[in-house]
Amino acid sequence: MGVLGLVLTACGGEAASETFSEIGSGLGGEGSPSSQRADTDEAAPVSDDGAGTGENLEFEIALSADRKVIRNVALQLASDDTRAAYEEIVEIAEQNGGFVSGAEVNPSGVEDQPYVSVTVRVPSANLSAALSGFKDVAEEVLSESQDAQDVTENFIDLEAQLANLTLLEAELRSLLEEVREQPDADPEKLLRVFTEISNTRGQIEQIQGQLNYLSDAVDLATVSMTVEPSDAAVPVVEEGWAPIETVRDAARNLVAGLQNVVDIAITFVIGVLPMLLIVVGIPGLVLWFAYRSWKSRRPTKAEPLPSE
Repeated sequence: MGVLGLVLTACGGEAASETFSEIGSGLGGEGSPSSQRADTDEAAPVSDDGAGTGENLEFEIALSADRKVIRNVALQLASDDTRAAYEEIVEIAEQNGGFVSGAEVNPSGVEDQPYVSVTVRVPSANLSAALSGFKDVAEEVLSESQDAQDVTENFIDLEAQLANLTLLEAELRSLLEEVREQPDADPEKLLRVFTEISNTRGQIEQIQGQLNYLSDAVDLATVSMTVEPSDAAVPVVEEGWAPIETVRDAARNLVAGLQNVVDIAITFVIGVLPMLLIVVGIPGLVLWFAYRSWKSRRPTKAEPLPSE
């Protein structure tokens, strides 16, 4: 309705009951671009009952569309040689037309046996073959999970919207040219038509981006894998154990502790004790001498005579 109102305004106040095609014909007559487009193969089909083109396009797309499924797989593998397993995973992915989209190698504490996290994208048609190869790389498959999401309905809806918006953009561009050709073309009306074209183009690009994203997710399945060292790869006694080094470290810690004790004692004797003598000792001596002086001057009581 907003576009129809815009068209009515741009055309100079045609009756509201006229259709979009009638308005276009009124602008240019039988030789106008609107009437010429109605005779070409690119014109939108209109059914006898007056239904729009969107329903027909959606029906045709639904008849010819294949199922669109996004597949995600998660594998947890265990291998005696995780580095070699990672290299084989990369090779298998490339052989099946895929690639590694992300990888991370973390030390495990086992000599030359890190934990490996890798994400692989492979064509959905080759997913089964690639999974079989990935599993053969490992000595044990610890866990496996698969997820499939059907997005066929989303595809049909987005493609129908894209087709309708593309037709609308073509009509709006043609209308803009027709308005420009009018002798009394109003710049404000031209600007409003141009704004509507810009908005329609933005919607087209947004929908096209969603379709591209879904197409990539459908065409390429995602396989997330972790490869960890198997039990056989873990030695009974880990390499690098040195008891002599442990004894040396313990002795070093003991000496360091004794040094700290001696340092504290030296600091107390030199830095703390003199301060205590000055702050506490001198006032204590003064108070002691004052007390002795006061006691010496104090009169003594006469002792009573013994009775006969």
